[in-house]
Amino acid sequence: MNLRHTPNVDHLSFGFLLACLTLFAVGTAPVHAGPPQQTEIAKLLASQGIELERFGTAVSIDGDTLVVGAPNYVPEPTGPGSVYVYNRDAQGNWTEYATLVVCDAACGDGFGEAVSIDGDTIIVGAPAAANSEISGAAYIFTRNQQGDWIQQAKLEVADPQITKLGGSVALQRNTAVVGLISTTVPDVFIFVRDQDGHWSHESTLSAPGTNSHNSLAIQGDTIIIGAPFFSDDNNQTTIGAVYIFTRDEKGIWAQQAQLLDPNPEFFYNAFGFSVAFDSNILVIGSITFSVDRAYIFDRNERGDWSMQQVLDPDGNSSSDNFGASVAIQGNTLVVGASHDAPSGAAHIFTRDARGIWSEHAKLLQSDAGNNDNFGAAVALDNDTIIVGARGDDDNGSSSGSAYIFDAAGAPAFPADITGPRDVPDGCVDAFDLGAMLGAWCSAVNDPNPPSPPCENCTPANLAVADISGAGNVPDGCVDAFDLAKLLAEWCSVPGGNPCGTCQ
Repeated sequence: MNLRHTPNVDHLSFGFLLACLTLFAVGTAPVHAGPPQQTEIAKLLASQGIELERFGTAVSIDGDTLVVGAPNYVPEPTGPGSVYVYNRDAQGNWTEYATLVVCDAACGDGFGEAVSIDGDTIIVGAPAAANSEISGAAYIFTRNQQGDWIQQAKLEVADPQITKLGGSVALQRNTAVVGLISTTVPDVFIFVRDQDGHWSHESTLSAPGTNSHNSLAIQGDTIIIGAPFFSDDNNQTTIGAVYIFTRDEKGIWAQQAQLLDPNPEFFYNAFGFSVAFDSNILVIGSITFSVDRAYIFDRNERGDWSMQQVLDPDGNSSSDNFGASVAIQGNTLVVGASHDAPSGAAHIFTRDARGIWSEHAKLLQSDAGNNDNFGAAVALDNDTIIVGARGDDDNGSSSGSAYIFDAAGAPAFPADITGPRDVPDGCVDAFDLGAMLGAWCSAVNDPNPPSPPCENCTPANLAVADISGAGNVPDGCVDAFDLAKLLAEWCSVPGGNPCGTCQ
């Protein structure tokens, strides 16, 4: 039976659904080898890799240039740190092009703790760099016409209260945002570059709670500051906060909003541990003692912020560190889970035409070890995803690595919506059929169906299984159109290769 040509498919009998479930699910569920990988393009190791280098602590990508921070580079027992720059050629191959170091580096500077690239400019945080009056710095490098990277500036703040400037950085064109690791000063600093290439400290943003490991993002005239250790005034409980600042026509920055966790934990809640921002969509990582989450907020035309969705993958636990890192671009976002056993993971989510985000795939290392911290840092540009694994031991204990993935690789079929580990697994089979029937929300055998006929459909139902409709596009209803598409893509083979006909 070809359901695509059956009249009144919205009234498909429930008996037929049960028959489908019996036919395809009983005794035929294939044996799966595990969740699918997106296409892993390459694994990067530092050319000078050495024990405790922690290559992959920070990652950033723009076009065909990739930057990886290694804050504990070790020519001596602790090392000042270094940053590696990779270029992609026309064939898609990544090669190490340069290693960034600074002439005034000293052991323990943490150079490479934070990195960001925009066009021909790179900013590098060195939060432990110090002299008699200044603690911490950020360094600016620019690419010349020959493609070489040259240090352009060192950004500092001459204030004895400022400690560990450069713990976080963000960059857009001629504006650099630099955070610090401090127990006393809740400030973030903005530096600007003039037409002659000179950088100067323009302004300081005060955001209570940005006293340690604050995360930053900038786009256009908006700066996002994560303050994961913000404490509530009433009980001093750490709940976390995110601050949004906007720049007016005069170039003055002012706070637009403060966002708090909609689901705060009683004891501890690092809301704002990570942030990413793109086109009025804000992603916020929240680490708690119970369930780690990522929140999606949206800004409307009036500048008001509202929470749109909570990302909490099935099987996620407080020990996974889901939300340790986030990245977003367009309709794709990546969330790192650096403690997902045994070595970490990263989750890809995609947004459909209705604005609903659903999990697309779960990234795992091809050569996972224990405690690699895979997912502690992520970056995204077009279809390229970078995942840092600072605890990887290939070049010695915690020497680190970074993995490059193709974001457009999988799932191969719209109907591959789940698998034995609750993520698409490269096979359209009984797992997918079961998930679809579990999300079914069409009126069945109702001579007078409600209008609209799928009023019982929820975002959760649709995110799981609304893969088709009358026009072969999702239609806001999990019904016979979706089941027909799933059966048309069915490619499980009982016995032998479980998905031998999947293309």
